[in-house]
Amino acid sequence: MQKKYKIILVIIAGIALVLALLWYYQQQGLLKVFPTAEDRLIKKLTVIDRSKFKSPEGLSEEKLQEAISRLEQQRDKILENPKDSQAWFDFAHTKEFLNDHAGAAAAWEKSFELQPYNFITSGNLGNVYEYFLKDYPKSEFYYLKSLEVKPDNRSAYDGLADLYRYNWSGKADLLEPLLLAAIEKDPTNNVAYYATLVEFFASSNNWDKARAYLENVVKLNSEKAKELLEAYPALK
Repeated sequence: MQKKYKIILVIIAGIALVLALLWYYQQQGLLKVFPTAEDRLIKKLTVIDRSKFKSPEGLSEEKLQEAISRLEQQRDKILENPKDSQAWFDFAHTKEFLNDHAGAAAAWEKSFELQPYNFITSGNLGNVYEYFLKDYPKSEFYYLKSLEVKPDNRSAYDGLADLYRYNWSGKADLLEPLLLAAIEKDPTNNVAYYATLVEFFASSNNWDKARAYLENVVKLNSEKAKELLEAYPALK
């Protein structure tokens, strides 16, 4: 009986030694046997849960199934090469199309981690966190990251303007400096930025500032100035 126990102990010790050696070689990058934390994360991020999908309005069942098939193909592409930032971006884009906003955000974050200089990815994260997931600090973070890469990115300025003006309570005082920065960095769209400032201060009954910014609109686009005067007669 003791001999039998000794044999069992030797077998167990041998298995433990083999496992330890396999783990060591995996840590050295010489082979891969055990799933890593990154493997588990990738598996989690690439889950396709149809219960979270909501068909876009007016989309036929056939087109919906095509979108889900496309998503499955994009998942397979990620699994072939998890370092492909574009594959993660495309996977996120399709999840967003299917109204799985949390799943889209998670995949876009992975894409951003791999390629932080893609201003579209960070801009998309700003949008999804602002308008769907309601995580305003994260939304601000990603909009600002987008502007770091592309300082004239109007969509990021517009998203931040909505965030500060309408959605994130207590942040309205950040709107004016934001739009003044936008005017400097993105002069092509100055009329829109000045008009937003006019509307913001007129809505706040700060007529002096509203009129001051209206003067800029008058110089740049008389038709837009006329629209603002019609919308806010007190500016006259």
